[in-house]
Amino acid sequence: MIAAQRASPAIFARSTDRQLLAIKTLSMDMNAGYIRAARIHLPSAVEKIAFDRFHVAKQLGEVVDKTRQNEHPHLPVESRRQAKGTRFLWQYSDKWMTESRQEKLVWLRAQMKLTGQCWALKELAKDIWNRPWSEERRSDWKRWLALAANSDVSMMKKAAKTIGKRLYGILNAMRHGVSNGNAEALNSKIRLLRIKARGYRNRERFKLGVMFHYGKLNMAF
Repeated sequence: MIAAQRASPAIFARSTDRQLLAIKTLSMDMNAGYIRAARIHLPSAVEKIAFDRFHVAKQLGEVVDKTRQNEHPHLPVESRRQAKGTRFLWQYSDKWMTESRQEKLVWLRAQMKLTGQCWALKELAKDIWNRPWSEERRSDWKRWLALAANSDVSMMKKAAKTIGKRLYGILNAMRHGVSNGNAEALNSKIRLLRIKARGYRNRERFKLGVMFHYGKLNMAF
């Protein structure tokens, strides 16, 4: 499995036919440019492209947050005050959901119906992704798509259309159990290092900095 990066078209161009044939799965986000490059260069691309769950979760999380922002100003004054500063409460995983947070979320869902609807769809998508793989997952996702397409939030309907078009890659990711989460984490670290890059004299020194910090080099003598 390889993870597609920003330079994915260049990666394909540098690869031999033998190397391309050896690729079993290609984990990427749902960027149209990445998909187009993969489908041009990679044999049987539709069977190998796997869309990372991080990007699907991020898209649905953004729908929840934007809906919350739109709905919050229309709450009664007191409810608006109590709902202020609850952005992350809608995004917590079960691991961080304490009893008091759960109670607050139940209250919020009663006050903010549209946001609550999007939150429920986000959580259902997460639940589907966490289920053991079988061909029934296709039916699970199609039921989810029907629910999302009939939601009262246009942003969720738009997200459902995108996910529906990319369902083949979501199912591939579940089938093969692949994720580029580690690559995404490394990219984040490199971006932070790039912020500090003003202290590097040139590109080569920056590359050395990346390798030193994140290359897992054996520094033992």
